[in-house]
This record gives sequence, structure tokens and C-alpha cells, in this order.
Amino acid sequence: MEPVQLLAIAAAAATLASAAMRTMPALRLIGMGAAALAAAFGLAIGSNWLLIAGVLGFAAHAWRYVEARATVRRLADADEPRPTALFAFVGREQHPADTILFRKDEGGEEMYLIVEGWVELAEIGKRLGPGQVLGEVAMVVPSHRRSLTARTVTPVTLARMTKRDMELTALQNPAFGFEMLRLVSRRLSEDIDRLTGELNRRGND
Repeated sequence: MEPVQLLAIAAAAATLASAAMRTMPALRLIGMGAAALAAAFGLAIGSNWLLIAGVLGFAAHAWRYVEARATVRRLADADEPRPTALFAFVGREQHPADTILFRKDEGGEEMYLIVEGWVELAEIGKRLGPGQVLGEVAMVVPSHRRSLTARTVTPVTLARMTKRDMELTALQNPAFGFEMLRLVSRRLSEDIDRLTGELNRRGND
């Protein structure tokens, strides 16, 4: 069998193998291999288009693989939950003071990390500052409804993650999913403690 034929078969086999990958980092590695083989095949048969497509495919897979591994390392190195690791690759936005980020009972498919400034959860008077996350519960509950109203107390810089960002990141590395579960569980536990305290106070009255 000619070397060129072997390259074509190897590239096709790597592409098929990607369907069996259970995690995105592994898929990226297989994708890098398939792209490299495709580039080599293009070089062997004198196809510049196939060569360029292979090189670009390799670069894209390599970049996404580096992103995924960086996030995994951030989560693995943390002794305690570190929400900042979840927002490593999303954009930033700024809002002035007294801005309503979202209202109670409205739909929402975004969550935020506070980079700078302070935000108040209006109904309970709780303030959140740098390094804290808000809006994460609405991302996972079936109704996607906000449980509280969030208002900026000072000018703020926020990292914003959409539901789609979350889903794609969870596919790229399972550690993200576990960190999200821990984050939401902690917030729900705080809400239960708060409601229990309110019920006890009303009972004593």
C-alpha cells in the first residue's frame, strides 16, 4: 500500500475515533491528530487547500485543548471552590451604580462573576463583592426564573457567562460540571438556611 494511501486511511480512522471520545480534551487531541494527518496528506498529493485546512484545523483544536487544560488545572489546584476558574474565558462588561441586572421572577440564562464593585440582592439586603457569583441558580432550575432582584450598589465590572457558554465549557472538561454543582448546592443551602431562619422568627413572633 502506498504511503499516501496510508495517510488517507489514518486521517479517516482518527476522524472516526473522535466519535468515541467521552470528554472534550480527548476529542481535541484526536482532532489535532486527524488535522495533522490531513495536512500531511494534502502535502503529499500537492493540495494546498487540504494542507491549509489541516493546519488551521490543528491550530483550532490545539487552542481549545490548551483552554480546557488551563481550566482543569485551575480547578484542580483550588483547595476550596474558586468561581473565578469557571469564568476564565468569558468576556467582561461594566455597569454604573444603581443598575438592575435582573429582577425577581423574570427569566434568565446568564450568571455573573463580580470582578470589581458591589451588587445587592434587593429582597434580602445581602451584598456581594469581588469574587462572588450571582444568577447561577436560574441557569440550572427548569423554569430559569430569578429568585431575587440584583442591583448594582457601585460601578461594577462583571464576567458574564451564558447558558450556552456553561454547556460548552462543561463538555470541554467535566471538572467544570462538578464545580458548578458545588457552587449551586452551596447557594441553595444558603437559601434554605435563610428561609428556615425566617420561618423560625415568624414562629417565635
